[in-house]
Amino acid sequence: MNIKHLYISAGVLAVLAIITSILTRTSSAPLLDERVGSNVVDPANLRDTAKIVVETDGEKITLVNDEEKKAWVLEEKHSLPTSYNRISQLARNVSEAKLQRLVSENPDRIATLGFEGGDRIRFIDKLDNDIVAFGLGKETENGRQFLRFNGEEKAFLVNTTFYIDSNLDSWLEKKLVTFEASDVTAITATMQNGDKLSATRDNADSDWTTDDSLPKKKILNQSSVGQITSKFAGLSFTATADKDGPNVVAARENSHQFDLQLNNGKSYQFTIGRQPEVKIEKEVEKEDENGEKTTEMEEEVVTPEGPVYFFISPSDASDPVNEYMSRSAFEVSSYQFTSLPESLDALISDAPEPVEETPAPLVVPRAEESP
Repeated sequence: MNIKHLYISAGVLAVLAIITSILTRTSSAPLLDERVGSNVVDPANLRDTAKIVVETDGEKITLVNDEEKKAWVLEEKHSLPTSYNRISQLARNVSEAKLQRLVSENPDRIATLGFEGGDRIRFIDKLDNDIVAFGLGKETENGRQFLRFNGEEKAFLVNTTFYIDSNLDSWLEKKLVTFEASDVTAITATMQNGDKLSATRDNADSDWTTDDSLPKKKILNQSSVGQITSKFAGLSFTATADKDGPNVVAARENSHQFDLQLNNGKSYQFTIGRQPEVKIEKEVEKEDENGEKTTEMEEEVVTPEGPVYFFISPSDASDPVNEYMSRSAFEVSSYQFTSLPESLDALISDAPEPVEETPAPLVVPRAEESP
């Protein structure tokens, strides 16, 4: 055996082993990016946000900071005011998210991470420049999510997940007017059946009184009248609708009306109603088990009961609610309608029977006995 050749072969094999080891370590080494471990965006930078654009489930959500109105509004919903809590939640979610690791720079690998058709989020400043913009991919089983910055071919894993509601109405501020039930000092209720009642009070600790003529032996039901103030002070809509839609028009035509005067001089007129169910009677031929045919009258619903909508007319012409009403209709839960008084009878109760005073018995002093 040629020992010289043996040494050379061994040396070549050693070199190849070293090269293979280096290549193996290099291919399995974690990808590096200096942003790993940091926030997706510096929270301080989000203070300059003038607009937020979210794309999710085929919907586009554009939230704009309207400086004139001093409120965030939703462009896709007639620029109605949005819920501050919802926007704060999104901003907090983005600002607290951290890049855990760089997952891949390989386009083929990135294509498997769910970015196609995934949610997209942009925070934009007043100059229409992106403060931060990224797309979201799949969520992992341990509560993480893949993220890719716009314009980059890098996929990261972040330490949280992002939940974005694609229902546009869910982003809106649900209360259109704000006052307390204790602020109401006067009510005029006009029911759908034509009954009407006006009541006033000096303050929240006073009883309601009325100058209206009530049925004999009837008085105001303090609880029922007071409940009207509570229902409208806490009124929140559940969804928006086309203000000229058939159900909305029908609701306005089949409604109750309540005028509320506040202790600050403001007043609001609330109109609330729904499309009533419409039935017709028709003849139906039936056959019994003996084959005998009879004709019966049955009711058939030709128009189902519609959703409940409310309308607000403020006394102040500059109140933004006037603008909201001109743009959209607002749906409310059916309970808000069915729990309201339908007639005068619901607002009055029996007067207490007068207490008959029994005259005190005549006390006759005893005659003094003679000694």
